Amino acid sequence: MGAWAHDAWQVGRPVAADRLFRGRHARFNAWHFLASNAVMRSASVLSRLADILGMFSEERHAISVEEVEKELAVSTATAYRYVAELCHAGLLVRSLGQYTLGPKIIELEYLRRFYDPVIKLGEGLLNSLAEMTGCHVLFCNIYQDSLVTVFHASGRQPLNLAFQLFAQGRRMPLFRGSPSGAVLPFLDRRRLKRLYMRYADDPDVLARGRTWEEFLRSLKPVRKRGYYVSHGELDAEAAGIAAPIFGADGNVMGSLVLVYRNGDPPWASEEALAQVLLENAGEISRRIRDSAGHRELAR
Repeated sequence: MGAWAHDAWQVGRPVAADRLFRGRHARFNAWHFLASNAVMRSASVLSRLADILGMFSEERHAISVEEVEKELAVSTATAYRYVAELCHAGLLVRSLGQYTLGPKIIELEYLRRFYDPVIKLGEGLLNSLAEMTGCHVLFCNIYQDSLVTVFHASGRQPLNLAFQLFAQGRRMPLFRGSPSGAVLPFLDRRRLKRLYMRYADDPDVLARGRTWEEFLRSLKPVRKRGYYVSHGELDAEAAGIAAPIFGADGNVMGSLVLVYRNGDPPWASEEALAQVLLENAGEISRRIRDSAGHRELAR
């Protein structure tokens, strides 16, 4: 190391070396700033693309660029760019002057249906449960503010219009019916309160309690009993019994549900069905926990 470079790092180093040090530090900070902003921009774009996919529902089967522009409060050019990116990925497709869900969605659903590790862990149990009880068996997952049926094992009763409400892929009400009734009491308290505050004026929430304290009290019997029973909450013809399923982290991830026709109950009593359901939900939760533990050991 030359004398100048060596002296540059001593007390009283030359001003030129100090400027060199500051210059390098500034360049590092500038690079870090640009990299951080790039990550933030990417996350923002991904969030906007997810918002566009979230515009689809049973009431809205197709969207337009104008609707994207208005819903996301972006310029026409930006709306076109977002839609074009989704089309390029196969998540949207142009049809009759509008945009509908694309073939990539179907491909992903196929992969989820046949290769999702949680479904593979419980599929045999769910099919056996449907065969043994004669009920339709649902596995519902909660994510964000939604509860969705991700697996449906058909029972002996025909799937008429009433039972279509429980078809795979259907979004369930968050505060009504047995699928959600078995999930809410076991949610983390902070998450539960956020949901309550967001939907405090929803009629389904008000039916459970007009204050946070009343709402919370309404969930305690289910938490103590371990399962939820409903008759006609989602459809006048249908009854449901549901128990929670827990993920590897111990948090509730969804519910296991038996559905049958109110006027044609299964061979066993409600209490007997509930016990069978609790045993199966517990077994699925155990398999999920054990599978996660095995993966950790394999690392």
